[in-house]
Amino acid sequence: MPTWYALWQDSAEQSFSSTQIHLRRSVLIMLKIGKLTDYGVLILSTLAEQPAVLRQTEGLAESTGLSLPTTRKVMKALTDAGLVQAQRGAKGGYRLARAASMISLRDVVEAFEGPIALTECTQDEHGCDITEQCSLADGWGGINQLLMQMLARVTLADVKDPTIVDRLTQGLMMGSPRISLVNL
Repeated sequence: MPTWYALWQDSAEQSFSSTQIHLRRSVLIMLKIGKLTDYGVLILSTLAEQPAVLRQTEGLAESTGLSLPTTRKVMKALTDAGLVQAQRGAKGGYRLARAASMISLRDVVEAFEGPIALTECTQDEHGCDITEQCSLADGWGGINQLLMQMLARVTLADVKDPTIVDRLTQGLMMGSPRISLVNL
């Protein structure tokens, strides 16, 4: 079972009934990244282990446990996004296009999911029918910016670091005692 992290406004909400947990997980699923994005991070992390070595698709599939068709699909998206370089030929393969410390999770998420937008109004103010009457647009815009900043601050080099959550939330918690990180 995956561990879910969410920002809640009141730390007193940390005791949940099973119904509340189910409902909260249902809400969180809307913010879940897709499998291909997850696989993209996995493959990029694998490439980062030996950045100078060209890795062939078959070897990447084997070392990550992904199917060959899925690995090919992920590699195409990563290449199209400029996150990996492809070299053709018998001795060809893939490598990172830049250092792991220069590839952010935001880069990877946007390569697979498109622009990050939690609500219609954060993506395109014309995509929502009630923008003119809505008092939440600025708030959602700020929350969307916060999410994008957090994803931009985490690099591929950070992903395997077990202290990354603590380091990221330290700065977040400093300014707002009402926000806490909940581990469901």
